[in-house]
Amino acid sequence: MRRSLHIHFLCLALFLPGLNTIYKAQTKEDSPFYQVGISGVPVYTDLKSALKSEEQVYKCKLVNSPFDPKLLPKISKLTNLQCLMISANGITELPLEFTGFRSLLFLSSSQNQLRKLPAEIGGLQNLMYLELYDTRLDSLPSALSYLSRLKSLQIQNNKADTFRLPENFGELSALEDLVLYQVNLYSLPRSVGQLGKLKSMYISNTKLNSIPGSIGKLTRLQSLVLDNCQLTELPKGLFKLNNLGYLSLKNNHIAHISDYICYLTSLGELDLTGNPISEQERAILHALLPGCRITYQ
Repeated sequence: MRRSLHIHFLCLALFLPGLNTIYKAQTKEDSPFYQVGISGVPVYTDLKSALKSEEQVYKCKLVNSPFDPKLLPKISKLTNLQCLMISANGITELPLEFTGFRSLLFLSSSQNQLRKLPAEIGGLQNLMYLELYDTRLDSLPSALSYLSRLKSLQIQNNKADTFRLPENFGELSALEDLVLYQVNLYSLPRSVGQLGKLKSMYISNTKLNSIPGSIGKLTRLQSLVLDNCQLTELPKGLFKLNNLGYLSLKNNHIAHISDYICYLTSLGELDLTGNPISEQERAILHALLPGCRITYQ
C-alpha cells in the first residue's frame, strides 16, 4: 500500500510541489533527513558509536535497534544533532531525552507503537520536520504549538480508534505541508484556518465528515487532497482559495458542488472519482470551470 501510494504521489508531483512523499524507504533524493542541516556529514547508525564522537554527530539513523537503557540517558550529549530517524526500536513513548535536542531540525519515527508525545516536545524550538508513522496516538499535545519553525508534519498509519488535533493547532505559524494518512480523524479544529503559510494539505483514509469554513483563510494553499473520507459537502469558505491549483475529493459522498466553485480561478485539476456526481452536475461543473481538468473515474 505504501509503495502504490508513493507512485500515486509521483503522478501528482506537478500539482503538489511542496509535499514530501508518503512513507517509503527514505533515500538521499527525497528525505529531508539528507537535505537539511550540514551536508556531507557521516550518518551514525549505532548509538554507542555516536556517543564516542558526541560533538561531531549531526545525523543519526537508528533502525531495528532497541535502545539500551544504559546508553539512552547519555544521548543528550549529542548537542549538535540535527537529524534523527528512529525505526523499530520497541518503544511506546518518545524518550524525554529526545526533547532536549535544541539543534534538531528533523525527527522521524516509524514502526514504533507510540501512544503519546510528551508535552516537552514543544522544547524542540528549531524542529522543521516531524514525521510519525505506525503509531497509536489518540491526540497531539497542545504544546506542539511551540514548534514555531515546524514546516512539515506527517502522521501516517495511526492505529488508535480515534485521533484529534489540539484546538490550538493553528498556532503552528510556519507549517507549509500537512499529511494525515490512514488516521481515524473525525474533525479538524477551526484554528486550522490560522495556518497562514500552509501550501499543501493531504488528508486521506480518515473518518473526516466535514471541513470547517475557516479553511477559506488558507490563502496560500495550492494543493488540497481530501480522499477516502466521509464528506458529503464542501464549506463555502473553501471557494475562497484563490491560489488552489489542485483539488482531490476521491471516494467521498459528494453529489453536489456549489456554483461558488467558479471562484477557484487557479484550479487546474479537480478529481471527483468515486463520488455520486450526476451527468447534469458534471455539465454544470464543466461550464463553471472551463479551464479545469475534471476527473470522475
